[in-house]
Amino acid sequence: MALTHNSETGSIPKWGLYLFPILTVIFAAFYLIDETFYRSLIKEDSIIEWLTFFLLITAGFVSLLVALKIWKKHQYLHWFFILFFGFNILAGLEEISWGQRVFEVETTGVFHKYSDQNEINLHNTFQGIFHIKTKHIALLVLFIYGCILPGLMRNQNQQNGKILLKQFIVPPLFLRSGFAIAALLMLDFQTGHEEEVGEFFFGICFFIMMLWNLTLVKQGYFRSDDYFPISKSNPSFSE
Repeated sequence: MALTHNSETGSIPKWGLYLFPILTVIFAAFYLIDETFYRSLIKEDSIIEWLTFFLLITAGFVSLLVALKIWKKHQYLHWFFILFFGFNILAGLEEISWGQRVFEVETTGVFHKYSDQNEINLHNTFQGIFHIKTKHIALLVLFIYGCILPGLMRNQNQQNGKILLKQFIVPPLFLRSGFAIAALLMLDFQTGHEEEVGEFFFGICFFIMMLWNLTLVKQGYFRSDDYFPISKSNPSFSE
């Protein structure tokens, strides 16, 4: 299902185009004006980390809501939204190390042995075992998913009148700036902790993306027969 804006949802892309550049300027201003304050915003257990957690968890439950509404309207479970629900819940819990610091749980066992930050979570344990930074994997995968695939699928629609992958949901084009800036921030180019801002931006992207799909469900999209071929009544990637 191709995702874009129409007359009923046109207000989303208007601010979606400028949201992430504006947020980037705000964070840059914090860094330039008061670096100490900036570092306090992006450190472990900071407000940014907790906002990221809440955005991911909320995006997950909105994704589940989308799946349930599709089931109610069209009598089938859309695999993507079920999977995206699980992904966001897992990512949110990983973000806060499953509440380890909140509940003051000591790191023991396999996590103590392998976690490169001595935390109870899967991604740091993966890093400790394989010596591969999960943030580098994330930035590459999400850059392709949020920046490249929407354009490719738009071109596929324009050229052949069909979607390349049936039922594969990609973000609308107006979120490409958010995915691109978030991926760049994951490189930690300034203080070594910019990945927290990048994760925050990804969380915003996921949340807006699910609200977007929820709007489309309410408009009657995601019918089981709505994929091959795409009719003129379907939304396109042109916006």
